[in-house]
Amino acid sequence: MLDWDLAAVRLLDEDVTVRREAAGTVDVSRLDGRYALRQALLTDEDAQVRAVAARRLGDARDGRFAPALLESLEDPMPMVRDRAWRALARLGVKDLLASATRAVRREPVWWVRRAAVRASASVAGADAVAVLLAALEDPFWRVRHASVQALAWLGAENEALRREVQQAAAKHPQGPVRAAVAWLESEWNTGARDGATLPASLAAPAGVPGAEPLSSEDPAVTTARLEARSAESVSARELVEWLGDPHEPLRALARRRLRERKDIEAIRLAMRWLDEPRVPHARDEAQALLDRPPVDEVALAKRVLESLPKPRPGALAWAGLTAVKHGLQDPVSQLRAWMAHPDAAYRRAALGALVHAPTHRRDVLNALDDGDETVREEVIAAWEQRPKARAAFDDFVEALIAFAPKARTVRERRAVASAAAHQQDLDMLRQFAWDEDSTTSATALAALSSLGELSDAERQQARAHEDPWLRAAVLDVDNAAHVCLHDADATVRRQALELVLTHARELDDEGPAPSAEHPSPASEEAPTLKIVVALACCNSPDPWVRARAAEQLSPESGDPQLRALLRLSRDTALMVRTAAASPLESCETLDARLDTLLRQPATDDNVDLRIAAWTWRLRRADDDAFARLRESLGGTTESPRVVPHLRALALTFPEPLFADEPELARQRPTSSSRPRERPAPRPFQPRASARPLGRTGLSVSPLVLSGAHLTTREPFFEARDAGIDTFFWEPRYAALTQFLRGGRNTREQSVIIAGTYHSGAAAIRRDVESALRRLRTTWLDVFLLFWVRAPERLSDENHAVLEQLRAEGKLRAFGFSTHLRDLAREALDRHDWPVVMTRHSAAHPGAESTFLPEAQRRGTGVLTFTTTCYGRLLKPVPGEPQDTPLPTAVDCYRYSLSQPGVSASLTAPRNRRELLHNLDVLSRPYMEPDTLGAMRAHGERVRAQGRLLDSLVRRAPGGPREALLALMEEEGPAELEDLPSS
Repeated sequence: MLDWDLAAVRLLDEDVTVRREAAGTVDVSRLDGRYALRQALLTDEDAQVRAVAARRLGDARDGRFAPALLESLEDPMPMVRDRAWRALARLGVKDLLASATRAVRREPVWWVRRAAVRASASVAGADAVAVLLAALEDPFWRVRHASVQALAWLGAENEALRREVQQAAAKHPQGPVRAAVAWLESEWNTGARDGATLPASLAAPAGVPGAEPLSSEDPAVTTARLEARSAESVSARELVEWLGDPHEPLRALARRRLRERKDIEAIRLAMRWLDEPRVPHARDEAQALLDRPPVDEVALAKRVLESLPKPRPGALAWAGLTAVKHGLQDPVSQLRAWMAHPDAAYRRAALGALVHAPTHRRDVLNALDDGDETVREEVIAAWEQRPKARAAFDDFVEALIAFAPKARTVRERRAVASAAAHQQDLDMLRQFAWDEDSTTSATALAALSSLGELSDAERQQARAHEDPWLRAAVLDVDNAAHVCLHDADATVRRQALELVLTHARELDDEGPAPSAEHPSPASEEAPTLKIVVALACCNSPDPWVRARAAEQLSPESGDPQLRALLRLSRDTALMVRTAAASPLESCETLDARLDTLLRQPATDDNVDLRIAAWTWRLRRADDDAFARLRESLGGTTESPRVVPHLRALALTFPEPLFADEPELARQRPTSSSRPRERPAPRPFQPRASARPLGRTGLSVSPLVLSGAHLTTREPFFEARDAGIDTFFWEPRYAALTQFLRGGRNTREQSVIIAGTYHSGAAAIRRDVESALRRLRTTWLDVFLLFWVRAPERLSDENHAVLEQLRAEGKLRAFGFSTHLRDLAREALDRHDWPVVMTRHSAAHPGAESTFLPEAQRRGTGVLTFTTTCYGRLLKPVPGEPQDTPLPTAVDCYRYSLSQPGVSASLTAPRNRRELLHNLDVLSRPYMEPDTLGAMRAHGERVRAQGRLLDSLVRRAPGGPREALLALMEEEGPAELEDLPSS
């Protein structure tokens, strides 16, 4: 047998947890391991397996797998696309620029767009400037930030690039591009940074008309206000804007209010979001609204198609599909005119509907001549779903073969190759037989092989090819037996074994195939090739192969097959044991055959075989079996290594049988002979003293551990052993939920901080009750109003319900969290808030003078968060002396914990490594006085940089509201008039 990587075999396991572990351990130094990861990347049903496979292929630094990574950029799951971008960056694949150009406009997930921006800059450098400039218009500030970081780095030594960027800004006198370039100019000229500010012309728009009566900086307040208003009393424009709000309750309520209006024009306005995939949630909310429209969908579709000057592409696509679904002849015919539109987005939208209209099949197929790749993709996608009608199928095949000379992309070539295979077009199949795309080549080679049109040299070339997909394509009966035993790829081995088993009768007709490894006794028939292969496959590292081999064997067909089944009956894999047990159980002569085998001399190399044989021989535990047991234990011929197993089998026999056999009874084990292994103690770490949480009566550990990123319970146990007893919980933190529900001791020894993003007495009480049910507890230690951004959120009503819940014993303390220290200080003047969680770091030290003294005076417990300033404190600042030591995350926590009045700081490690690093805080939860000054100086430099970043990038125009305005303004001034409220 070959030296196979067992992790590559486990990548094919049915258990997803096994595949996930295997993806991380496949040996990427081996070519077959990398091909196994490619298989997982493109075919595994689990997104986490695919994501790990993408990362590992990037780590392997093998450019041969760049095409697979490029293909996975279209994966349905964002985590896979993100990992693919990162892997392509590691490989330095410049072909990613075309995909990046599309991604910055059409990718719906902001962190995947950010990965595309960073990958483009790292691979293409100055050649990626077009992608980076497009990203400056992104509605999400973190994507814009990634772009300005890349441009700042690329332009530092490239004057030509700086001029190109400045020329682009000149075309955008207002908006996010001009603001970002203002930041870049400060980066390229660091001396000008201190005086740089956001020009008045770049200030964000005042907002959508009519937004003031309901809108608040705090979306929970907006939601509560909207809940109290009827649908007719709210502007449709406001409701549509809120479909793109990050606050899920507000989005859901806005969608419900839009349904209640039953207004076609309001729904048409919401359809604008279909054309802006970059604003999180907005397109999904609009699509959800249209899946069950509150108005007559036929009337809505006609209204869209008849609108002037023109509908947006997203609305056109929806209306076209609706017209096709309802068989509306005139509206469907109108779509043909859109196929000649100069904008590819409109052609693509019309085509997406026409592919479902059988009478317009010729219009669809003619689109293969379109000059835009995205339009042609609509036709290719329809072919990939395989038209069900025979006539439609034939038309697609004919059109694709005619299109073959123009096929340029990998997807197009694959489609043509599959069409040629159906048509059995030999010339075209030969043209694609050695295509640079493995799937295309495999499709053509498989077709040629099945038609008998491959030469011996071509077949041998494919059989010896390093790519398993090509080897599988030419797999045939003649070489299947050899392949299933010797091929390096587990998938190919499985396919070969299936081929052997499928054509077993055909192979048997060619004559017996005795094996030198398994000679047949003179009294037995020579084994067939199928049996020879099955016996050889019993030693395969793949449990699936061993199980399939076991299914072919019979204990009645000879000693080799009996021995193989006995060994497989003790296999480590359940599926193999089950497959081996079936023929053994059905064998009527099994006992006699086992007796014959057991009479053979015991040797050191057949211990496992004899153990299996005795297990099956004594399986019935009847009188006959008892006699055989007495005989074996009473004699001296059995191997000393088998005797303990026989004694253990004695436990399966009824007690009365041992009444007359006292010597045999004494040999029965009474308890496990294996000593219990005590779990190794966890490494000791110093435990920090608990600190009082204001006057609440609660004591908390200096670090509050968040469950935001940790996906297993083990890190929480390690943290508790180190001295952390305070945990920050939200409902989506599954691992922390399991940990906190681990038992009474865990609950009583833990301080749980939970909260709500809602406002209003009913909503707050509902979230408290929900948290109690999820955590299976009767009380919460601290309950916060999360992310307070407006004074209305800290209303008398909200404070009163929290006080009532505390009086009921459901809460021990309550409070709120906010970034706004002035709001927090003013809140303490209005009510007694026992706990406040606020932003604090060396880069945001204002709370030290404006809030912390007042909180300490009142006895308010203070929790701090973002102590690393989102990681910016851990990085050097341009213009800072190169020898300036950078603080660690531990330093940042200690700085905040050193401030009078601070009880604890929130930590949200992304993995176990970060957690173990942060636990160092517990050994000394304060910063030495002589280092505080240096920390403050570094924090001031980070803060100065952050202020400019905040004004020119983070808060600059370009967010969801501006994205909606841009969609509206494309229609002309008449479309900007506010819709009626009723």
